[in-house]
Amino acid sequence: MAPVAATAASSTASGSNYAPFLPQGGISHQTDVPEVYADGTGGTLAQIGQMADGSVQQTTINAANGVAGLDENGNASAPVVTGPALNGAPIQSVQIGTDPQKISKVTGQPWLFGGNSTAIFGAYPQPNLPRSPMGYWSGFPVNLVVAGSPSGPYNAGCSLCVFTDAGFQNTTVAELSGEDYTKGKVSPGFDVAALFMSAGTENARLALPVSSYTANTVVLSSALTPAQLLHVKQGMFISTNSLVPGMSSGTIGDANLPVKDYYAGVVKRVSSDSKTITVYGWAALGKTATASDIPSTTSLETYYWKNYTSPYVFIGAPTKMFGRNTVMTFDGNRVGDNGLPSTSSIRQFEGEEIDFNTANTKGTAAKSVSYHGLTFGGNNADPRVLTDESYAILLAGSLPNYLKISDSCGSIAIQSGGYYLPSACIVGAAHSNQAELFEYKGYANSNKMNFGAWLNRESDGANGWTNVSVNLGVNIDGTYGKIGSSGAKLPYLSWNNSQGALSIRSPIGEDVLTITASGGMIIPWGTPSSSTAPCKPGQKQMDADYTYSCVAPDTWRRASNGTTW
Repeated sequence: MAPVAATAASSTASGSNYAPFLPQGGISHQTDVPEVYADGTGGTLAQIGQMADGSVQQTTINAANGVAGLDENGNASAPVVTGPALNGAPIQSVQIGTDPQKISKVTGQPWLFGGNSTAIFGAYPQPNLPRSPMGYWSGFPVNLVVAGSPSGPYNAGCSLCVFTDAGFQNTTVAELSGEDYTKGKVSPGFDVAALFMSAGTENARLALPVSSYTANTVVLSSALTPAQLLHVKQGMFISTNSLVPGMSSGTIGDANLPVKDYYAGVVKRVSSDSKTITVYGWAALGKTATASDIPSTTSLETYYWKNYTSPYVFIGAPTKMFGRNTVMTFDGNRVGDNGLPSTSSIRQFEGEEIDFNTANTKGTAAKSVSYHGLTFGGNNADPRVLTDESYAILLAGSLPNYLKISDSCGSIAIQSGGYYLPSACIVGAAHSNQAELFEYKGYANSNKMNFGAWLNRESDGANGWTNVSVNLGVNIDGTYGKIGSSGAKLPYLSWNNSQGALSIRSPIGEDVLTITASGGMIIPWGTPSSSTAPCKPGQKQMDADYTYSCVAPDTWRRASNGTTW
């Protein structure tokens, strides 16, 4: 027999594509293997090896350091875990940034919910119970955590910035410390916010000229471009500028605005040629569409769409903007009140709570921290444009109480430019100790006209009501919240300065007229200096001997009181 090497080197398989074997039984990397691919084509051994290097082995699917498998719908058949780890266990979230200087004493890991510009989407998962088929640390995220470290102006000043107007997108900035720092301007306050929200006059996504209408379609004057088609979705608002017959007059409730007198609908689909938009029906806002509701191309609305003189539709055009809208619902079915098995124990609802706490204040100076709970402000440069029923706070609905203020002595319950309501404090026992009840403030040019009520301790003595008067009057100027003891007083009413009596008192606190608890009237005690002493007609005084009556300006007459009963 010929040597193997010689045979291998000199012979080929007749009619085949096999390359010659190398000496000692080796196979060349250029050896071609026929029909190795699914389409029937062949490949060299080198090509087959390269495919193997990039292939996924069955043993790596859904395994650690492997790949996730897909089911028949193309969905991952096992949870895909991304993000940081806690004690070596992955947390299902997307995280940007941690603070390596903040190490948890419990886990030994960087603190995940703080640090430099940290944002976590998906949040900390609730772990599964032991023996869960998905593993202890594969619990589904149950909330969303956005943790940030605001440290600059504009959008760098909020942990979460929310804008509703998609028309501005990347050009929108949060109004936080909003100064042009690129020109060296330092803002008056370095303000940041955990949550910043901006809502305003949002544009329609598209304004499109119209060719014609049917009861449930609009034919556009020209087909939507691919870029325009991206803005049209099923379920979007679509408004016309076509007038609804019979709705050209009237107003919207207390706002006194013209009714929205145009046809509108909701997008259902767009035709294959991108020229016809089908809606679920046309109707005036708040109405139900009928077959006879067909928008006109000639009778056009002239208030809301006044600058459009030909028929148009507006895609995604809202009519009212909420900065925030919170809806909470009590469902009697879920707590068992309607006979169904109870699956909830929620019977307390708090619409919103804002707490402010102080801590570690030893050494903190008095009056050195400012706190504002809610502020309704803005820059309304032209109040003329607002409707008369515009308001900052509306208390509406059907509740037992609409406003409850739980304050402490020394607090101010309500204070505005024209009204002051202090907390209800106890009047002290010392003479002339006062406590204000309320105060209204008006202006006469530059003078303050303060009208209000206050309590006054009439004399030193025991606690209680017997020597405390209730006073109602006016003072001029003076200190806000000190109506009983500052400013220039005018005559005022006083209850109980003599026990059970009602008095009209002079600015210096003398009784001008008193009605006793039994209904008797007490004439002020005193003696005019002469028959021509200053007086006004009707004025009276008396002493032990006479009753004095002013019958004309600066003219007194007297009558004897007699000497016996």
